[in-house]
Amino acid sequence: MSHTLELPVMQPRRSQIHGRGRRRRRRGGTGTNLLRWVGWAFMFAGAVVLLYLVYSLLFTNLQTEAAQAELGEQWQQQLDQVDPAPAPAPDTPPAPPPAPGDAVAMLEFARPGSAEPLVSADPLFVVQGVAVEDLKRGPGSYPDTAAPGAPGNFAVAGHRTTYGAPFFHLDQLAPGDEIFVTDRTGVRYTYRVAQQRVVSPFEVSVLQPDPLGTGRPTLTLTTCHPRFSAAQRLIVFAELV
Repeated sequence: MSHTLELPVMQPRRSQIHGRGRRRRRRGGTGTNLLRWVGWAFMFAGAVVLLYLVYSLLFTNLQTEAAQAELGEQWQQQLDQVDPAPAPAPDTPPAPPPAPGDAVAMLEFARPGSAEPLVSADPLFVVQGVAVEDLKRGPGSYPDTAAPGAPGNFAVAGHRTTYGAPFFHLDQLAPGDEIFVTDRTGVRYTYRVAQQRVVSPFEVSVLQPDPLGTGRPTLTLTTCHPRFSAAQRLIVFAELV
C-alpha cells in the first residue's frame, strides 16, 4: 500500500483575500475617479472656450451690426437737416469733432472697372474715438488726426475678427482702388489707395500728419494682422484725389 506524501500548503484566510481585493478595488477606484475628474475638467474647459468663441464671433458681431444700423439711421437724419454745400477749400479749418461714439464719416470701397464688393458690401460708419467702447460700434477715428478731406492724415482703426470685423478684408485693397469718405455734412471725398504695409503695433509714425511724405491729404486705415492675432498691424494708405 503506497502512501502519498501531502505537503502542507498555507491557504490564506478568507478575510485576507477579501482585504486584498478591497485594497485593489480601492486603488483602482482612485485612479478611475482621477481620470473621470480630469475628463470633466477638459470638458468644462472646452465648453468655456466654445462659449467664448460664440461670444467673440457671434454676439459681438450682432452687437456691432445693431450699432451700425443705429448710426446709419442717425446719419441719414443728420444729412436730411444739412443743406448741400460744395467741398471746402483745402485750407478750410476742420469743424469741431463729434462726441466719442458718434458717427464722423462713412466709408465705401470700390475697384475701378469692377462691380464686385470690396472690403465691405455695406457702407461703414466711422465713429469718433478708438477706445474699446468706441470700436464696438464700428471703425473709429484716431483722436487728433485730420477730418475727412482736410489737410493732414485722417486715420481710422477697425477690428479684423470681432465686433463686426469691419476690416476683415482690408487686405483686399490694392494700389489704384478707391475709398469714398463722406463727412457729416454730406460732402464726399475720393481717396486713391497708394500702398499697403505690415508694421509693428508700436509703429505710431503711420499716424503722423504726412506718413507718406508727399504733402497730400491722406487716409490711413489700420487693423490687426494676421487675422485672429494682434502681433502686427496692417496699414493701408490712400491719398485724396
